[in-house]
Amino acid sequence: MNDNVEFDFAPIYECVSSMTAFMNKQNHGVLDLGKQWVRDVQDRFAPTKLQQMREIMKATDDFSLAPYIWSCPGDRSVDGFLNWLEDLSTGQLYDIAAKLQLTVPSNLPELRSRTAEAVREWDRQYFSQIDPAILEGLAREAETRRSTLNGSNGLEVYEQVTAGMRLYPSDALKQVVLIPQYHARPFVISAFYDEVIFSSYSCDIMPPEPGRPTDALLRLTRALSDETRLYILRLLAGQQLTFTEIVRDVKLSKSTIHYHLIALRAAGLVIVHYDQKNTAYSLRLEALHDLPQQIGSYIQGK
Repeated sequence: MNDNVEFDFAPIYECVSSMTAFMNKQNHGVLDLGKQWVRDVQDRFAPTKLQQMREIMKATDDFSLAPYIWSCPGDRSVDGFLNWLEDLSTGQLYDIAAKLQLTVPSNLPELRSRTAEAVREWDRQYFSQIDPAILEGLAREAETRRSTLNGSNGLEVYEQVTAGMRLYPSDALKQVVLIPQYHARPFVISAFYDEVIFSSYSCDIMPPEPGRPTDALLRLTRALSDETRLYILRLLAGQQLTFTEIVRDVKLSKSTIHYHLIALRAAGLVIVHYDQKNTAYSLRLEALHDLPQQIGSYIQGK
């Protein structure tokens, strides 16, 4: 898999990722950007326009732009990509899907048009006005990471940058695409297909305010500050458990366990074992190796 793991970035990826992060209300309480970011962005849109965009997002929930962004041969700015996408004939749309062995919905042209409409509005009201340093940092991240693939095990690199997502080689899997993202931190968002996987991983490219701890340190200390999460880590030591097994052993609701696993995954404390059929979790102890040094360095101002 070494030659089939790659890093990719273009502004349109982050545009779509930021819109998805904003529209998924259930994740607002976990976003690193916080609820204040959500409120600030919401103030930029007329309520009726936001409602229309949410309806579009709901109707196109199963349609991912990632395969088309990756396949775009030219300008992948927001306008450049959307112009290319909207100019594709129905046959060309289906050809791209067929090449990547994607499941093709019967209303693909309609999904394309409605998604493009929502993305254009999001770009107009919010994304076109973000700090350019975000996109510059993400572009540098992708370029730097590409060099780490030389002579490295691609799947080990995948696990490292996703803070614990472990893939297993298969005859069907042909390509893994890693995309750095900022707005949706701390989530790793993946689109899984038979032959290709697109994973957007969290990237802390903006420095904290002077004197404040890094987001990575905050994720780790917050994850360890809860009794239930510590108990889950103890359960996962030395064994793999499925989500259902964790719910059974901890004896809390599925939604509560889901919330705790988000925090543990964001801190890199669990390995997510994914073999394209099943998902299981185990302890990722290496996330704790430098914790005393990290805390000491921060407190001492080093």
